[in-house]
Amino acid sequence: MLNAEFNGKNDWGLILLDYVDGTNLEELDLSNFSQIEKYELCLKILKAIEEAHNNNVLHRDIKPSNIMYNIDTGEVKIIDFGTSKIKSIVEQETTLPFYSPNFSAPEVVKGNSTTEASDIYSLGAVIFYILFSMLPNGTEMICRSLQDLEVPENLVTVIAKMVAEEPRDRFQEVGTVIDAFEEILGDNASQKDTYLCSIDVDKLRYLKNISLIEANTNMTIFTKSFLKSQFKECSAFYNHNMDVYVFSGKKIAVECIYNEKDELFVVSKIMPLSVDRRISNQKRGFIIDGIVKFIESGRGNYSNKRLDNDNEKLIVQFKNNINSKSALQKQDELFEELFGKWQDGLDESMKNEKERVGKVVYSSFSILDQQLILTVEEYKNNDIDGLENDKKYIIEDVDSRGNSFYFDIGTYHGISYEDDETLLIIDLDKKVQMGKVRPLLRKHCSVMEDFRANISAYKRQHYAIRALHDDNYSSKNLKDILLNLDEPTYTPFLQNIKFSKDTLNVSQREAIRKALYSDSISLIQGPPGTGKTTVIKEIVRRILMQINKFDDTSRILVVSQSHTAVDNIIEGLVDIDEGKLDIIRIGRAENISPKVEETCTMNAIRKKMFTEIKEKSDTYIEHQNLLYANITEQKALDRWERIKDIQKDWINRCSNLETLDYQVVKSATIIAGTCVGFLSNDFVKELDFDYVIIDEAAKATTPELLVSIIKSKKIILVGDQNQLPAYADQDLSPIIAKLTKEPKYRLFDLLFNVLPDTHKQILTVQYRMRRNIGNLISQVFYEGKIATEVDDKNRMHPIKKFAGKSIIWVDTSIMDKKDESRLKGGSYCNYAENNLIKKLLENFKREGVLSQLDIGIITGYRGQKDLIRKSVNNSGYDRIAKGIDINTLDAFQGRENDVIIYSTVRTKNSIGFQKEKERVNVAFSRAKNLLIICGDMDFFYRFDDPDNKFIEIIDYICEHEDECLIIPGGEI
Repeated sequence: MLNAEFNGKNDWGLILLDYVDGTNLEELDLSNFSQIEKYELCLKILKAIEEAHNNNVLHRDIKPSNIMYNIDTGEVKIIDFGTSKIKSIVEQETTLPFYSPNFSAPEVVKGNSTTEASDIYSLGAVIFYILFSMLPNGTEMICRSLQDLEVPENLVTVIAKMVAEEPRDRFQEVGTVIDAFEEILGDNASQKDTYLCSIDVDKLRYLKNISLIEANTNMTIFTKSFLKSQFKECSAFYNHNMDVYVFSGKKIAVECIYNEKDELFVVSKIMPLSVDRRISNQKRGFIIDGIVKFIESGRGNYSNKRLDNDNEKLIVQFKNNINSKSALQKQDELFEELFGKWQDGLDESMKNEKERVGKVVYSSFSILDQQLILTVEEYKNNDIDGLENDKKYIIEDVDSRGNSFYFDIGTYHGISYEDDETLLIIDLDKKVQMGKVRPLLRKHCSVMEDFRANISAYKRQHYAIRALHDDNYSSKNLKDILLNLDEPTYTPFLQNIKFSKDTLNVSQREAIRKALYSDSISLIQGPPGTGKTTVIKEIVRRILMQINKFDDTSRILVVSQSHTAVDNIIEGLVDIDEGKLDIIRIGRAENISPKVEETCTMNAIRKKMFTEIKEKSDTYIEHQNLLYANITEQKALDRWERIKDIQKDWINRCSNLETLDYQVVKSATIIAGTCVGFLSNDFVKELDFDYVIIDEAAKATTPELLVSIIKSKKIILVGDQNQLPAYADQDLSPIIAKLTKEPKYRLFDLLFNVLPDTHKQILTVQYRMRRNIGNLISQVFYEGKIATEVDDKNRMHPIKKFAGKSIIWVDTSIMDKKDESRLKGGSYCNYAENNLIKKLLENFKREGVLSQLDIGIITGYRGQKDLIRKSVNNSGYDRIAKGIDINTLDAFQGRENDVIIYSTVRTKNSIGFQKEKERVNVAFSRAKNLLIICGDMDFFYRFDDPDNKFIEIIDYICEHEDECLIIPGGEI
């Protein structure tokens, strides 16, 4: 490096070297190495020096302290080339001799000329040191020791030649030494385990009969040559059905029975082996690490275990393989049971997504002013009058194999009606390939709404399942943990965690500890109002503290099933570091809250980054212009002008803000998005994360969760299986709709049941609801585990008619015309309950408290929602109240209101989906001060179903008359 700064001075030249990790051989305990490992170590050293010699570099000081060995990787590196020289430089140019007495060649010690042979001597001395743990002391000592140590003859020959006194008597090239050493290593492999199989002459005759071996082959050639060659590399497996051990060679396989008395495998059958069968056999078994030898049987050449072999070891390997295969088979079966059905559902979704997309049947087309105009005969699967402006269109082509592929056309512009014809006008994309699109239009190929984004989401989920199956994930033992085949581990911090908030309760602190201590996966169940968002923010804060201390390259992924939940977390995180935290929110602007869009989206960060780049660039140019104003040297001025041109060009390039995306993503500490949508950015797609925090995890499907889970080393799931499960479109995929209703296929539920207590925590204190409402929720849905830490003084409502009460049931049981009505679309409504809700609001208005109330009106049915919304809006109550939100309960999770009015709707036959406890829990737990239920109490109490939670709810109301009230509908 030139012009570096050193000790405050500039213009120094520095040489930068790679850091070499490992231990030098002088400090390495070689007694832990097997003889084979020592030979392999020597071979690596020889190859390293050969590389130096090939580049015309002599080391001249090869010794154990200059050889580094990485125990973890087995990598060898030669260091300290400070005394090395280029072979073309004559010895006289070296002013000082450098040598190490025990390892340097005699000519180096004497200060004479150095050659490759000098390094070869040192290599021989080092090899002697490695193999025998003795310090070499000259040629005579090394050779004498080799004789005394009873070393194999071929090894004695090689080392003695390497350390010969005279350079001319040594090997002249390291490559020759390597060849000799590889031969020694090959011979040494004969020390591997030997497995014996006895075979009789009938097997030889059989192979002769089928022309697999020459007719003049005798048993000696058969066993010593033919079979040795065939089974030099082989695999083996145990066939349980046949009770035989199968050995597979190149083109021959043998079946054996095991003679325990003589510890021999006895060949019972020999057969030719096809390539496909050999591969199949390998998959069923294992590769034998050892030598398989065959001996002739039937001539008394073995008895009483006279033949030494390692067959008992091989029997153990067979047993281990059987156990391993059994475990893998069990793993595959469990995997298929849990995830296979999800894959079927994803396939079904992709198929139906295409089939139900809007398609244009057209009789003619024209292209005018960058617009495609289609004369529409029929618009399938969609209402042509209700199309949205951002609707994109594609055209389908089909190849000779029947595979579909698509070309972009453009975006919906509008509909025109001329001369009894309906014209669909599409604005053509700038990059439309008209050379390909026009011929397809002439052939009347299908023009359809672009469905590929939805398909892409399913493909990502499909890929996540495959990645999990193939062990292509980041978290430790993830697949086995999910399948309940292994338990996750944890590592407590050395120091106690210091929490930023003293207000965190015990269960919140435990949840944070368990999440941070886990080595892989942890789970936090957050019942309504228990502060799970607070916990998530504290976990992120703690992770950031660790990152700032030890590793500034760590990344956190924060995802949720809904955009709203993601934004709630981000808004809290932005406040942690006063906006200095590098957070990227992935997603379309229309789905993101204004506060988050303004600061955290890709577009916002691009603009901010470009502004900073331009400002710094302009400031630098201005400063340098002042300096160059005093310079007269033309060469320097010309150089400065070129620099400014380059700078200007660079700024122009950066003005295309998308070119900054890589840098934006790379610099981010936190990336946030929905469970699947975060992958919509190509650069994010390539990232792996240190942590993923998944909020509302119980509301996501198993494949949706896997998309983010496989991307991270540590996984933190936050959710509540007792609230709304994942939504599934019954028409799109009946399979997925069914799976979302079965806890054994929902990953959050499954993990809650299998994870040990060290890796899961329930938040047990709620801060939302008045104590009486909180107690109802706790008793009915959480086995009484949820406590309340809310002062009821802060949860009082102003409604005089219900003073002192927090749960009201307005009962329609004895009312006339109370029954439900079935609507055309299959939904339900209830006019009696709608009228009661209007009366309640009217009473609040008369009392003069409506303007003080934030009211949520919840129902399970779209028909009832529409009826109530129309009725309330027509009456003007929504303009008086502090707020009135009317919606189905699916839209209410994560929200809260002072007053909740719930309309049950149903009055006969069935209570419908209201027997799903998760939905009822969500509806009732939105209320902070007052919960009002409108419905047929007798019907709901008498409905006989083990999942009907209304029985317990009504019992609770009846048992707590001090704060609960039942009012006949006629008295409202």
